Amino acid sequence: MTATARTGRVWFVTTAGHGAGRAVTAAALARGERVAALVPDDAARDRLLARHDEHRRRLFVRAVDVTDNWSVNATVYAAADRFGRLDAVVNDARPPRPAPGDVPEAGAADSAAPVGWIPEAAARARLESAFFGPLWVAQAVLPLLYEQRSGHLLQLCGSVAPPGAPGAALDRAGTCAVVAISRAAACEAARHGVDISVVGGRPGAGSLLRLVDGAAARRRDAPAPAAAPGPASAAGHGAAA
Repeated sequence: MTATARTGRVWFVTTAGHGAGRAVTAAALARGERVAALVPDDAARDRLLARHDEHRRRLFVRAVDVTDNWSVNATVYAAADRFGRLDAVVNDARPPRPAPGDVPEAGAADSAAPVGWIPEAAARARLESAFFGPLWVAQAVLPLLYEQRSGHLLQLCGSVAPPGAPGAALDRAGTCAVVAISRAAACEAARHGVDISVVGGRPGAGSLLRLVDGAAARRRDAPAPAAAPGPASAAGHGAAA
């Protein structure tokens, strides 16, 4: 029996304070699994802990800026030290849906400008969160998953705005970059027994849990790779006299 079967899966979830991250955190805890959750600030951390107070022994929460590479790496290794391993990583690169009445963040109007008028600072800031943040998370978790020779990285990406919508250029650029690098990484990861899935749209927690469950079952049930043939003997392979 595997460690996962004995003690339940360990999830590492970014943006656990809203959207799919919050839903996956709740669903995983509800079925007895463990979750390392990233949120953007201390207030979000306190809300998440209060919401799941009965599961605190199985919940590890850190307030982390995912664009800070050092902080992301430190948090990944702290989570692995707390729970012993990571099994599934939900890496959400999508911007949160604005709620009615939300006040746009400073610089949001600049990053949504037509392409020819986007200021350099706004472009760099948006791609820090839309591309580099997810990249830092992937770079932090993949070596651990490779060492385990198991695990599943789910890259959630996609712009809130529909294709061609005004001001969506940077979100679309970030999405394309995340998709491209994830597909390249998937080829590398397969050699280490690790799955990488690119997930678009707005999937529910149930869909994401089933995706991870299904991939784990396929790997568990797959036949073991055949042993490599030994060196050929000289007999039978020599040239005819």
